[in-house]
Amino acid sequence: MKAHDVALVGGGIVGACLAEELARRGLSVVVFDAGSEPGHATPRAAGVAVPSLRYAQDTEFYRWLQAGRGRLDADIARLEPEFGTFSVARPILRALRPADAEVLAPHVEAAETVRWIDAAEAGAAAAGLKLPAGRRLLHDDTGLMVDGRRYLAAVREACLRAGVTWRQGVTVLSVEEGGSADGSGGSGGTVELSTGDGRVRADRVVITAGAWAGGDGLAAGLPVFPQRGQLAVLTGAEQPGAILSSAFYLAPGLDGTTVVGATEEDAGFDDRCTAAGIARLLTFACAAMPSLAGAEPAGLRAGLRPATRTGHPLTGRVPGRRRVYLCAGHAGHGLLSARHTAEGFVAGMLHDAWESLPISMCPTVVMEGSPAS
Repeated sequence: MKAHDVALVGGGIVGACLAEELARRGLSVVVFDAGSEPGHATPRAAGVAVPSLRYAQDTEFYRWLQAGRGRLDADIARLEPEFGTFSVARPILRALRPADAEVLAPHVEAAETVRWIDAAEAGAAAAGLKLPAGRRLLHDDTGLMVDGRRYLAAVREACLRAGVTWRQGVTVLSVEEGGSADGSGGSGGTVELSTGDGRVRADRVVITAGAWAGGDGLAAGLPVFPQRGQLAVLTGAEQPGAILSSAFYLAPGLDGTTVVGATEEDAGFDDRCTAAGIARLLTFACAAMPSLAGAEPAGLRAGLRPATRTGHPLTGRVPGRRRVYLCAGHAGHGLLSARHTAEGFVAGMLHDAWESLPISMCPTVVMEGSPAS
């Protein structure tokens, strides 16, 4: 039975970044991903890589998300010259209800790249948009679109070059902590993974399985659940000049398309597009940019975001387990924060230095109400 230092269960962008960080530190790493292609939510994401303002009052977490953008920018600068373009910078224009704008006003005043604008300025910045009446308009120069499939492909290739073993299409059925690596038992122990392709032993296991992280065979009861997001891709019409964030978002894709999304639905593990969901998106798109009424739907897709009840990812040791860790629950911030998460997680797992990750992301705090020992 082959042994590894670390086994990761899940090969989306969070798992891939974590695998690369571990391998670059000299560890033997294996990634198991059950799908026919790497990741689930990652390649289906719209790719709007900006911190959500819904967390602006949660100062520690919002600052962590902003720092994640810096690490994503560094990843783009490192990977794109070798693996091709997977991102494009675009301003983001948020149409906010007055009550939301009032809450956010102090945060806007402290930001260097964000400013309130009027309808005339908005029209100049994003021609063709028909903005909702009665909204305050917030312009941010630092909007970013990331193609999740291309980004993940680049990080996966970097993983392979760093020596990561990548087992695509292999499902992990169970994760069991056992005795020592030589089979003699003892308190040190290893973890044994039962997969659809045999058994594998690892010193430590990290569950990076996204919406499936709380599965019965992995670590049942983990508070990570699926949230369905549907989106539509339109072609044959002029793209918006900025990312519009309102009831939904309207964003220019990397390939000349326009992306409309995304719903947030509690639909279990049903990842189908529905007529009702897509109708809501297209109604919004045509109202926000009337010229899109003549656009052609080039694709409809839905994915399952890994969500948590706090809205924060969960990163750290699984309560009650010595060698099993969780790194999941990034919801709509996976592309934005994957590299930042991975760097902080590796420091915590290898050196017990978890300080760079907000305490609200600690599984023990969320599940048991106290920090891990």
